[in-house]
Amino acid sequence: MNEQQDQTRCFVQAKLTEFSNRVSQGYHKPVRSFFKDMLMGICGTGEPSLHNIAKFIQDNTSTKKTSERLYRNIRRENLAEDIEGILTDLIRPQVTDDTLFIVDDSDIAKPYAKCMEGCGKVYNGSESKSTNGYLLMYIFALLTKQDGYSLLPASSILFSPAIELDSAKQVLQDRIVDQQIAFRNRGTYVFDRAYDDRKLIGFLVNNGVSFVIRGMGKRAIKEGMIEKNFKAEVENMKFDYEFPGLREDEVLHCAERRIGVRTDDHPSKKSSSVETSLVVVRKYRKDFHQGKDFYLLCDFGDPNMTEKELIAKAIDTYKRRWAVEEVHRQVKQSMKWEDMRLKSYRGMKNLNAFMTLAVYFIYKLKD
Repeated sequence: MNEQQDQTRCFVQAKLTEFSNRVSQGYHKPVRSFFKDMLMGICGTGEPSLHNIAKFIQDNTSTKKTSERLYRNIRRENLAEDIEGILTDLIRPQVTDDTLFIVDDSDIAKPYAKCMEGCGKVYNGSESKSTNGYLLMYIFALLTKQDGYSLLPASSILFSPAIELDSAKQVLQDRIVDQQIAFRNRGTYVFDRAYDDRKLIGFLVNNGVSFVIRGMGKRAIKEGMIEKNFKAEVENMKFDYEFPGLREDEVLHCAERRIGVRTDDHPSKKSSSVETSLVVVRKYRKDFHQGKDFYLLCDFGDPNMTEKELIAKAIDTYKRRWAVEEVHRQVKQSMKWEDMRLKSYRGMKNLNAFMTLAVYFIYKLKD
């Protein structure tokens, strides 16, 4: 068993060295060495502690000196932005029209942090309350394979509202634009209902981005110069399509129509709007209506798609969004993502970027 473990360890180290050399091309030798140390340390210790990474690294120097070197390098300018570009280059050859980009936000809770730069109030979803910390904006690429799918991180941005000049929404939109240019407008972006935002919907439609957003069911529907009540319009829709549910005795009754969404903040006769598709799903078990209606706002940019095909694609696309939850559990629990601690905000952004690069390597290694 020990021999098998040694062989596995040597294999992983060789692959990680190869990966590190690939992603650090173009940097000077000290930075390339730093890349290798960070990736080896995070994968070897399973956590983002620079002190533990320094103890793990065998470089014939004291832990103190190694720690000082790591702390000095982790504060390099533009390192997080460079790694975002590296991730894009890694993902690009694998992206197809069927690729899903699952957008989700999270947080790094630091309730007792007093000296960490940029720490501010964020919403802690796991505890359903506000706390001190940073925002995390994820984009994961779900790539179809012959034997299933592969889930790889395509972007992870640590964000402090107290420091950044742009809003989190603007940073996300800029990232989507960069990716769409790199991926030649391929793939579909998938959002939870927290992203049911008129500005985001307008941005996606106007930029020709394929998307599915779970709607909150509170938005008025604009037709011409008039805005109509959302629930009243839904009741007038014809639920002509049926699809199998998740259980044997479950049936989904579905309807679809094109709607107008106001993109200006305030309603007026001259307010701007965009058109998108609204898919409404009602769940039935043994002919009895179960739960509330489920709303999906979507646009796939295919005028030849039938109503039934659009509904089926919207439901299937959003259903696969839940795959991202397993990643959250792994990075927050197994890899102790929330244990990151640095006084420097730039250092925190860079450390988060290296964590994302390490997660990419681990998930890709399964292939």
